[in-house]
Amino acid sequence: MGFLKHWVWGSIGLAMLLTEGGCRSLQVPERMLVSPVTARWTVAPPLGVRWQRGVEAAPARAFVAGRLLLVTNRKGDVHAFELPKGRRRGVLDAGRDLLGAPVLHGTVLVVPVALGGASVVAYDLYRRRIVWRHVGNGVEASLTLEGNVVYVAERWGRVYALDVRDGQARWVQEPEVTGLEGVRARPIRVGDLLVVADKRGRVVALETETGRLRWQQQCWPVYVDPLPVDDRVLLPTTRGRLVALQAASGTVAWTLALPDTSIQLTTPVVVEQTVYVAGSDGVVRALTRATGTLRWSWTGGTAMVAAPVADTTAGVLYVGDLHGRLVALELATGVLRWETRLKGGVLDLERSAFGLVVLTRPRQVYLLQTTHEVATHP
Repeated sequence: MGFLKHWVWGSIGLAMLLTEGGCRSLQVPERMLVSPVTARWTVAPPLGVRWQRGVEAAPARAFVAGRLLLVTNRKGDVHAFELPKGRRRGVLDAGRDLLGAPVLHGTVLVVPVALGGASVVAYDLYRRRIVWRHVGNGVEASLTLEGNVVYVAERWGRVYALDVRDGQARWVQEPEVTGLEGVRARPIRVGDLLVVADKRGRVVALETETGRLRWQQQCWPVYVDPLPVDDRVLLPTTRGRLVALQAASGTVAWTLALPDTSIQLTTPVVVEQTVYVAGSDGVVRALTRATGTLRWSWTGGTAMVAAPVADTTAGVLYVGDLHGRLVALELATGVLRWETRLKGGVLDLERSAFGLVVLTRPRQVYLLQTTHEVATHP
C-alpha cells in the first residue's frame, strides 16, 4: 500500500484547480454530445474548406464527440467548436502542454496533461467544472478508456488504472518493475492485457485487472500510438520498422523493415485485409494484414506525421504532409484521386460525421467537406 502516497489528492491543489477552471470554460449545450441519428462517416472528394479557426498555439490532437469538436494545443488548452458550423464553444485551461488525446465518459472529458501539478484532469462538459484530478509526473500519451476504467501511462514509465468516475487508482505499476522510460504512445488494451511501448523500444503487457507484468519485449523506439488489430498490436517505430506483435505472448508475427532506418512511421489504419501507414520519407504504404507484405506504395515526397484516415464508402485514403498537401488515394491501388493545399503542415487528421477535421501548423484547425456541401452551406 506504500504507493498510495503518490496518489493522494491535495485538497488545496484541487480547490485551486477548480478556481482556475472557472476562468475559462467550455460552453457545451445539452445533447451536443449526441450524434445525429443519420450521422455516418463519409466525405467523398473533391473537398472544400467549410471553415478555418485558430487555436492560439500549436494544435496537438482533435477529438470528436457528437456535434462537438475538441482540439488540444501545446499551450495547455482545449478548444471547443460546434459541428458543422464551427461556432466556438469556449476554451478550457487544462494544464501545460497537452500532447495526448483525451477520452469522454458520459459528459466527463478526461484530459492527459504533460506538465503541471495534475497528470490527468476530468471536466464535466455540461456542469462546466472540474470534477477530479490525479496528481502525477505528467502524461504525454493519449488515454485509453474501457468501461469505467481509464488507463494512463506517465511519461517516466508509471502505468495505472483509474476509476473514471472519481479518479481513484485501481492499480499502479512502477517503472522499476516494467523497465519503461519515456512513454509517448497510447497504452493499448487487447483482451485482458494492456500493451505499453516506450521511446527506447521496450514493450510490456500488463494484466488489465491487476497491473501485473505478463510479458516484455524489446523492439525499436515508439513515439506514436500503436494499433490493436484482432489479437495483434501494430507498433510503428522511428527506425523504419512496423512490427506486428502477438498480444498474448509478445512474439513477433511480422515486421516491415525499410532499408532507411531513419524513417519515422505514423500510426497505421486497417481496412479489411490491408494495413496503411505513412512515413517521414513521404511514402504511403499498403501492406497485407496477415503477413505485412507490400501491396502498393505512393510517394508524395514530403514527410508525413499524421495517421492516415480511410473512407471506405468513398474508397479513398486521406493523407497529409508537412508542406500542407492533402491527398486522397484509391484504397485498392494507391492511385491519386484528388489533392489540395492547406496553409501549414498537416499534424493530425480526424474523421467526423460532418467532414474531415485537419490540424495544421502553426495553430489552425479546418473542417473540410465535399464541395457540394460547402457550396450549399457557405
